[in-house]
Amino acid sequence: MKSKLLVVLLCYLPWLGAAEAANRYISDNVYTYLHAGPSNQFRILGTVNAGEPVEQLDRDAETKYVQIRDAEGRTGWVNGEFVQTEESFRSRLPLLEKELTNTKQLLTSVDERHEQDMQDKTTRLLQQEQELSQVHEQLNQLRQQHARLESENQRLSSLMDDKEHKMRLDWLLNGGMVAGAGILFGILLPMVPLRRKRNQGRWMN
Repeated sequence: MKSKLLVVLLCYLPWLGAAEAANRYISDNVYTYLHAGPSNQFRILGTVNAGEPVEQLDRDAETKYVQIRDAEGRTGWVNGEFVQTEESFRSRLPLLEKELTNTKQLLTSVDERHEQDMQDKTTRLLQQEQELSQVHEQLNQLRQQHARLESENQRLSSLMDDKEHKMRLDWLLNGGMVAGAGILFGILLPMVPLRRKRNQGRWMN
């Protein structure tokens, strides 16, 4: 019975190791040796570059060494002090470079749009200044035209006043002449029959 349980446990050991596997990263500021066992007393299998992502398979509680599998598929043990859970700068570098490139492109696009907006605003401002200058010119022309019309109106009004004054003088003169002629005619008219009567008296004598 015990032998059967041992066989079952041995069968489940690979699955347990796979369940405990987790992504880890070698510290950015160091590179470490990959050993064949959980201490530096074991044979060195190679080195793991700083910042390289690895897969943690196991951990030795006594030596604090961690069993890993690197990107090349090698399996070995490294000092646990050099293994971190946070993503290393080296692994984030391509993404950061891509984000930086996108940010630069976005800034370039923003600068281009800003420059185009400034050019459009400058063009509109120049057009408005030109239109305003034309309006001022037209206003000055209207003022000059109004001044000429007002001067002409004053001249015509003065001519009409002079003509009306002359007409009144003519009326007064003509009226005076008519009145004088009437008075003279009134004075001379009674004298005409008297002369005739006197002449008739002379003829009869």
